Amino acid sequence: MHKIGVVKATSLVAGNMIGSGVLLAPALLAPYGSLSIIGWIVTTLGALALALVFAKLSTWIPRSGGPYTYAKHVFGDFVGFQMAWGYWISAWCGSVSLLAGTLQYMSIFCPDLVANPAFSITFGCAMIWLFTWFNTRGIKEATFIEVIIVAIKIVPLVLIALAGIYFVDFGTVFCADDLKKCDFSSMGPMFNILLWSFIGLESATIPSDQVENPKKAIPTATIAGVLITAAVYILGAIVITGLIPHAELLVSKAPYVDAGMKIFGNGGSLFMIVTGIVGIVGSLNGWILLQGQVPYAAAQENLFPKYFLKLNKHGAPSGVVIGSILMTFLFVLTYQPSLIKHIELLINVAVLAMLLPYFYSAIAFCYLAATKKQELSRTEKIFLPIVGIISVIYTLAAIFGSGTELMCICFLMFLLSVPFYCLVKK
Repeated sequence: MHKIGVVKATSLVAGNMIGSGVLLAPALLAPYGSLSIIGWIVTTLGALALALVFAKLSTWIPRSGGPYTYAKHVFGDFVGFQMAWGYWISAWCGSVSLLAGTLQYMSIFCPDLVANPAFSITFGCAMIWLFTWFNTRGIKEATFIEVIIVAIKIVPLVLIALAGIYFVDFGTVFCADDLKKCDFSSMGPMFNILLWSFIGLESATIPSDQVENPKKAIPTATIAGVLITAAVYILGAIVITGLIPHAELLVSKAPYVDAGMKIFGNGGSLFMIVTGIVGIVGSLNGWILLQGQVPYAAAQENLFPKYFLKLNKHGAPSGVVIGSILMTFLFVLTYQPSLIKHIELLINVAVLAMLLPYFYSAIAFCYLAATKKQELSRTEKIFLPIVGIISVIYTLAAIFGSGTELMCICFLMFLLSVPFYCLVKK
């Protein structure tokens, strides 16, 4: 079986994070003004803590499955099944928001075409099955495509961040009136949007059996991927906030396109539209890969139906196709012309479905850090509990900041897993 190295693993991590989140977040966060910069910094610190959690868990529990595996190892089959369930749903539900985000970007370039539901639905379904086909060719081909897509995503974002810094009004970026409002009640609603931009930081841990030298490569890829992504996000947020007037940002469909126009003119705007479309829709590639790997890992331990164990001649699990079928149904059933609200709802549901696996992974990390205390160095005995506590607090803050309605949706989603668990165990 072909295995992937640290570069491809890092591309998988960065590629799954950099997508509709970073490109659309400035528009979704516009009502919060300068508070959004504080939000990005706080979220980055939380994401780095989670990255360290997953990096260490991958060495303590060196098996495929990521958050599902870590939860099962510590809490048993039922919790493990629920985490696999939540992660799997989040993977294909969140992927639908990527399609909505792509169409949102395309509407700037060809609004009449995107306004036609027949075109939009056909385009979305075609993209799902194009990247599904790439993934059915095996992990070597899927991760090769991922490296190319990540390069297309990062180059324009770095270009805007570096060139735009010379045009920024820092008085607008750090507005005193906005910063005076900084408290949990004002920042809580931002957490889901911000965290969506970092969802995927655990990606390298999921196909760990197919990573070369996983005990070194996975921690390196996880931490490097988060650091690269965080640098792009924070610099980009500063440039967007300081370059585009607040009134314009509130109604902007694609802030990076507007920034490209202000810095480079029409050519910059067109460049950002094209690379934005490729970057957002290209994120489907990595998520489709993961939606096959998680149920495959669960099925290996008799927690998902045996059908998910089936591999094609290229070694791709059947969950790739099953997840894409469900994604297609969800996209067609929920498609609507008012895409920006559609994107926000899908993001919130996908993030909440992912937050519980993150929370259980953080608790599992704290438990293992305590039980393996004799194996830790003096520095690790001090440092690891701090990382674990930050991760637990951060994920809890994100869950409670999402609001009662979304928490109820998440509760029902996980409640539905109970009868399926009983069927699978029987």
